[in-house]
Amino acid sequence: MKKIIIAIIIAIASAMSSNAQVLTSETIKNVYETVSHQQKSDFVFNAEWTANDITTMYIYKKVSDRNGILMLKPHLKYEYAYAADGTLTSRVAYRQSDSQDWMCTGRHDYTLDNGLYFAEYSRYNRSTNSFDEPVEKMVYMLAPNDGVDYVGCYHRELPTAPYQIVSETTIAHQSLLLAEK
Repeated sequence: MKKIIIAIIIAIASAMSSNAQVLTSETIKNVYETVSHQQKSDFVFNAEWTANDITTMYIYKKVSDRNGILMLKPHLKYEYAYAADGTLTSRVAYRQSDSQDWMCTGRHDYTLDNGLYFAEYSRYNRSTNSFDEPVEKMVYMLAPNDGVDYVGCYHRELPTAPYQIVSETTIAHQSLLLAEK
């Protein structure tokens, strides 16, 4: 499971560090293309599309039965929602239960507000069949050059507790001088 999460995080990070300021439908398609074409992977990917948007991504784990026959076991599922401009607004995560049902585990919500990009994570509460208040938050201060000036990571143990800063990074942009007159 760590391999798949790392692969997806790396793909998203590379998309964010290029000219993409915020996660978009195009970013999700690029992530899917990257992870689904890996030659030596323990996972197989499939997606459902609506028009040009991936709405659901399925992740299957490669397993062998006792006869050595390779099978695909459902492992994770992500559902994506987008705003009208194609920016990602949420990603809901599910894992396959022992009873072969998809169990919701949490949701990431993404918002863009006045030069700040927020990514918040909420756990799914099975007893109330709803999402709790966010327990993790990342704040990106967007730069005018399609980059990021600052990233702050916050966490709280309980949805009602105040956020505590986990880490923060200010990004220094340096001009690249290729030639001098």
